[in-house]
Amino acid sequence: MKFFLICWTVSLKAVCAFATISPRGNDWSDNLASLEHLDSGIAVATDTIDSFETVSLGLFVNIGSVNESAEQNGLSHFLEHMAFKGTTTRTALQISYAIESVGGYINAYTGKEITAFHAKVLKENVKLALDIITDIVQNSVFDKQEFIKEQGVIIQEIRQLNDTPDDYVFDMFQAQCYESERLGTQILGSEDDILKYKPQDLDTYLKTKYSTDKIILAASGKIEHNAFMDLANNFTAGMKKFAVDPVEKQCYKGGFSFKQKALEQTHLIFGFEGVSHSSDDKFALSVLSAILGGGMSSRLFQEIREKRGLVYSVFSFCSNYRDSGTFGVYAACDDSKVEEVLKISLAEFEKIQRDIKETELNKAKMQLRASLLMGLESSSTRMERIANQYINHGSIIPLKEIVSKIDAISIESLKLVAQKIFASKPTLALIGKGRCAEKLNEYV
Repeated sequence: MKFFLICWTVSLKAVCAFATISPRGNDWSDNLASLEHLDSGIAVATDTIDSFETVSLGLFVNIGSVNESAEQNGLSHFLEHMAFKGTTTRTALQISYAIESVGGYINAYTGKEITAFHAKVLKENVKLALDIITDIVQNSVFDKQEFIKEQGVIIQEIRQLNDTPDDYVFDMFQAQCYESERLGTQILGSEDDILKYKPQDLDTYLKTKYSTDKIILAASGKIEHNAFMDLANNFTAGMKKFAVDPVEKQCYKGGFSFKQKALEQTHLIFGFEGVSHSSDDKFALSVLSAILGGGMSSRLFQEIREKRGLVYSVFSFCSNYRDSGTFGVYAACDDSKVEEVLKISLAEFEKIQRDIKETELNKAKMQLRASLLMGLESSSTRMERIANQYINHGSIIPLKEIVSKIDAISIESLKLVAQKIFASKPTLALIGKGRCAEKLNEYV
């Protein structure tokens, strides 16, 4: 499971997460998703697509690894795993069989600030899917034998991540960006963390974190809003609202991180503080990322790979969180070429603060618009968008508004954002032989 392998297209998805309307032909007409709240406090959002025969639906919780205490590291992810291992009404096999027997799909994921349980089914099976998703969140039994088996599964997942340097370097980067902060901790937890937990720890975590005011049920596809509201009300009747411990403000730190490992390549991320979900600069930063490292025509790809042949892979990315964010460049190269890659990157960071061509700006804007429209063709993407919009902003924002913000980005506004980003303290994370690691520390 890749938690931090975030290429530049993810920054586009972050922008797309604001789009919830369907253009008709060339018309940007608003067709907003419906949003209401149940008496319990749960938000319900639907996005009706009459031409679809399927529905994507999910239960999204505004709780992630950032909500864990130091003693709870990895519990959000462990709970997500155990939710599928049996409830008071279904065994683990019955959960998967019920969905798969109607040709559906069910899964879940854990992030820094969100946990999601989602499914995709034919339109006539919405009731079944919603029943199962709400059942696993409300009524998991955390059977001891299943718990022990899942400890082993998660430990294998941790080891797989540690053996995958192009994934692991993202964890290193995140940990250095937010050193001593909850945003810097590993979503999976450590092996020692996982082995110390008991089934009761998961039950307690569920009952103290999954308050109804932290939850949104979202659906996109062939769905009727009022009917879905009725189902949601019936299947969540036992869920309650309660106080959840607030998360302290997360602050970017920066610095140098190195892990020595006998690899053929050194994997590196060089980055800076980005912007939060609520920042007005998030669209400009996505454009900046596209110009620098968004595709084969981007500056970094051309300079580092095409002109010099130093790498196979190089791209930029940006991630947004509640209080902060990151911008970075990933590359993998021979250990002897790391400093050269860093120098070229720094030169491009300096150059883009002074020189941006109109053609580059227009191309990056078009990439964002295209990503918006392509995402509208997927019910799963649209379902995630309306859920994330509500969690991050408390509302659903029209596509016209997003497009207007993208169109308003100018060369001067882009330069200002670049100057702001590259003035922050750098972060450099490396995994590889590291023969020049001490010298590379000077770059931060």
